[in-house]
Amino acid sequence: MKIKTITTCALLFVMIGTITPQGTVSLREQSVTMPTYTVAPPEKNPIFFKGEAFQGASRHYYPLKMNDQYTGERVEKPWKMVVLENDYIELAITPEIGGKLYYATDKGNDYHFVYRNNVVRPSNIGMTGAWVSGGIEWCVLHHHRASTFLPMNYTTTENNDGSKTIWVGEYEPRHGMRWTIGITLFPDRSYFKVDGRIFNASHHTHSFLYWANVAAHTNENYQTIFPPSAQVVTYHSKTDFSTWPFSTSPHFAGSDFSEGVDISWWKNTKKSNSFFVHELQKDFMGGYDHGKNAGTVHVGDHHIVRGAKLWQWGSGPRGQATEARLTEEDGPYVEIMVGAYSDNQPDYSWIRPYEVKKWEQYWYPVKGIQGFKNANLNGAVNLEERSGNAIFLGYYATRRVDNAKVVLKSRDKVVFEKNVRISPNEPFAETITLNGEFKLTDLYTNLVDVENDELLVDYQPVELDPVEELPKEWEGYRSPEELPTVEEVYLTGKRVEQFYAPRDNEMDWYQEALRRDPGDIRTNIAVGNHYLKNGDYKNARRYLSKAIERLTRDYTRPSTCEALYLQGLTLKALELHDEAIDTLYRATWDYAYHSAAYLELAQISTMKGEFNKALSQIEESLSTNTRNNGAIALKTSLLRRLGRYAQAMEQMEPIMHVDPLDFRIRNEYYLTLQASGHEEEARRVLASLDRDMRNFDENYLDLAVGYIRDGLLQEAKDVLLRFNGYNPMFDYHLGYIADKNHQEREALQHFKSAAEKSVDYIFPHRLGTIKVLETALKHNPSDGKAYYYMGNILYEKQPEVAIEHWKRSVEKNPDLAVAFRNLGMGYYRHYQDIPTAISYYEKAIEVTKDEAIYYTELDDLYELSNAPVEKRLKLFQGQNEVVKQRDDAFIRQIAVLTLAGLPDRAVEYLKGMEFAYREGSSRVRETTIDAQLMLGKKHLNDNAPDKALACFLDAQIPEEEAGSSRMGSREIQVNYYIGLAHEALGDNATARKYFTDAAEQTVGRIDVTSYYQGLSYLKLNDRAHATEIFDAMIEEANQQLTTEVSNVGLKFGEMEAEKVRQSRYQTIRGLGYKGKGKNSRAKSDLESAVELSHGNLWAKAELEGM
Repeated sequence: MKIKTITTCALLFVMIGTITPQGTVSLREQSVTMPTYTVAPPEKNPIFFKGEAFQGASRHYYPLKMNDQYTGERVEKPWKMVVLENDYIELAITPEIGGKLYYATDKGNDYHFVYRNNVVRPSNIGMTGAWVSGGIEWCVLHHHRASTFLPMNYTTTENNDGSKTIWVGEYEPRHGMRWTIGITLFPDRSYFKVDGRIFNASHHTHSFLYWANVAAHTNENYQTIFPPSAQVVTYHSKTDFSTWPFSTSPHFAGSDFSEGVDISWWKNTKKSNSFFVHELQKDFMGGYDHGKNAGTVHVGDHHIVRGAKLWQWGSGPRGQATEARLTEEDGPYVEIMVGAYSDNQPDYSWIRPYEVKKWEQYWYPVKGIQGFKNANLNGAVNLEERSGNAIFLGYYATRRVDNAKVVLKSRDKVVFEKNVRISPNEPFAETITLNGEFKLTDLYTNLVDVENDELLVDYQPVELDPVEELPKEWEGYRSPEELPTVEEVYLTGKRVEQFYAPRDNEMDWYQEALRRDPGDIRTNIAVGNHYLKNGDYKNARRYLSKAIERLTRDYTRPSTCEALYLQGLTLKALELHDEAIDTLYRATWDYAYHSAAYLELAQISTMKGEFNKALSQIEESLSTNTRNNGAIALKTSLLRRLGRYAQAMEQMEPIMHVDPLDFRIRNEYYLTLQASGHEEEARRVLASLDRDMRNFDENYLDLAVGYIRDGLLQEAKDVLLRFNGYNPMFDYHLGYIADKNHQEREALQHFKSAAEKSVDYIFPHRLGTIKVLETALKHNPSDGKAYYYMGNILYEKQPEVAIEHWKRSVEKNPDLAVAFRNLGMGYYRHYQDIPTAISYYEKAIEVTKDEAIYYTELDDLYELSNAPVEKRLKLFQGQNEVVKQRDDAFIRQIAVLTLAGLPDRAVEYLKGMEFAYREGSSRVRETTIDAQLMLGKKHLNDNAPDKALACFLDAQIPEEEAGSSRMGSREIQVNYYIGLAHEALGDNATARKYFTDAAEQTVGRIDVTSYYQGLSYLKLNDRAHATEIFDAMIEEANQQLTTEVSNVGLKFGEMEAEKVRQSRYQTIRGLGYKGKGKNSRAKSDLESAVELSHGNLWAKAELEGM
């Protein structure tokens, strides 16, 4: 049998300056050296969910590594770029940088219609840390996905129509899903196409989002273009709405547009902001640089590609300072984002077991037409009214059309007509003067290919009704108790689950629903599914049984069999195969679960060696889901095992063309070649497969685990043995396979080898690995690391069980510091038992003093427990070199030194330090300002105003993007102290200038720094304004001290501890009274503030001398 290799890998040589033959697509791989700010090695300790919000959803790290630290080094580093080029455009993919499209350039005018960043300068904007600006980032499953700065799988294909495709993608470990992006360039078009696919390779339903994060160079001439029908935009979580493009909103996400602003222009939005189109009705969007007369167009079916968004850092100084950290000379950018199956962030859609979600998107450059009002795959059109009776008319075409006709009509009468040749490098643009009166809405224009009378693109201006009322803002989740019906309670819980709400737990709503109706089918299914996903099969079975009991009451055949399907999965996981088979067969009666249930049945049959039966079940599975690659893969395995090689090949070839990153299919291709006697060709295919798998451990583990799940142990073993790297999970799985094959000596050998290896960077996550590790412990009971790994897998699923595993781990291996640290984290996060948590952390540091993150986490607990500053100071003594490894540990040390009255040492340590920028966080800035101000105050008290002034001036640190800090606007406070220093130096004129700056600065809210604004007014002899501020502080504090805190739409970070919040408002009230001269009441409040939080620096500072 002659078989040819279907996929082609990227060329492995360096090609610079390749010339593309006319009318063809060039595909090349090249090395491009770019200035690069290097990322430090990732955190080797596991990072579990800490209650943090990220882009409005939960910030989950595990099992990914946190890569949020930087070396400060700038080096010239070669990066791999895979380049597609035709006559019109050139684009490049960087597989090593998240697989992002790094740039796209119009060759006709050298315009980068997708932003090109000529330096790799990461910042902490990604879910796990490092992220780089520019290009197109594929935000799959979550926004700024966890792997956005990690190497991706990639390969290339050449297509029959002369187009060529670069494929990038990955297996996503948290959800057990896989995604691919195919970027295709055609020979005779100026657009490139993106084929996006998300494969739910798991047997669970999940929720996901997808956004293409498209960066474009911006300046004062840049305008974001949404379709003319877009009249309303909204913010994240739909917590704010505004009209578009002209906004008069006084409070849109912290920006005041009340005076009337055209927010489509970059220059008009000074602060960072997001604008999502509400109810997109057309298939295009983009942006245009009116200075360069060029721009970017995106086209996608708006019924699927629902999201259109503008994000920008803002044209003001804060935004520009932030963007300067992300590049060197490439300037600011906007993000003209587009989302599929999503129109907001967060906005998640469901994907069912083994379902595939697909979408198509296109981008192309546009030029010479001064903007656009409509666009499609053929081109873009602009029609604008000019002075007098003049009309500007412009067309851009994405292909060459030698005989095109431009038509302009007014009230159905042709008023202009012209035959033209048009191409991506020859746009049409003309100003036409019309006779007589007309309205813009009277006009209609089109571009037609005369040769076949094809309508290429057209536009009809439409008069839109004004927006009378904006949509209702989302106000957050109503508490379970206040919802009137069981249905509403259940649906709210379902939304909490769907949106990965960081502060809420869907089980709170589900439990309330079951309290009202213990037999509610929907809720019992949801709760059973929750326990099933978390590996708690006993509870899963119990709740699913309740649902099935009501569903089938009175001998009823249920109309929906989700409960039966999930119960079948539960019984299968418990290895109760006979019961599982019966239950899964009942689930197949429901079309919705027919395919998934039959696949599960086929896996059981394969495990039993009943290949023909399994093949029949797979055929049934595929009859209702032909896109299920998992089922196709198992079918090819069965056909190969049965010696039906030609039929196996027939199954694989179509998949390998449309999804060449499906490693299971490609591995089956290799195995089939090998089994059918095509040894040489098999070796070539295997070499190509191993190259594309990158020797990346998760690629091999995922492939092997898939074979184990299908009961094909020999195939799994062969895959595991091909990996040439370090990961004890491979030894554990090889031991498990040996045990299944009754090879006990070999099993023990593998298990002992695994137990001897370091746990650094090893983060297992699959529930199936629990059985592997339990098997290891049967052979090697002293393996404390196996317990440690089981704890890691289960912590975010069954925390109590996980904690017990970690306890067993340290009993077996008392030198395993990370297990002590995990126990500390678990006792704090799960049990809220801070004293026990502290004791475990202290033990971890006793075992090893070299882990910077332990100091961060322990000092956090010391602060939460209101430990004396002296105890916190002792933790950091002699550890400066260790804590410098992580910004969070180092800045905590600085805060403690400042609290302990050692700001001079804090400032000394700060010299020469560079910190990583983190979106949504300003702690570094706050702590640095505190140290400088406290040292300056010390110098003032020591009658050294010149030294104090130097410190206060050093406190003038540019604000980070994070917006107002919890301390309010620090510039007010800094300017006040600079004024004090000048006053002490006798320079009253300069002092008055700074007091004036502090007094007149606009403040968004009342906070601690309002006190210093009031003091500045007193320095200016304006007691009325000062008293007004002090009264406002007292009023605000009184209100907040009796108000429950809200987290609606929270985008970043953790909620602050309630005692810390109470302490802050006691401080605000105390300072208000102090400003009014009511020192007794002020002292009482400030003492209470310090008692509530010994870390309250400014309450402590303002108490001095009272």
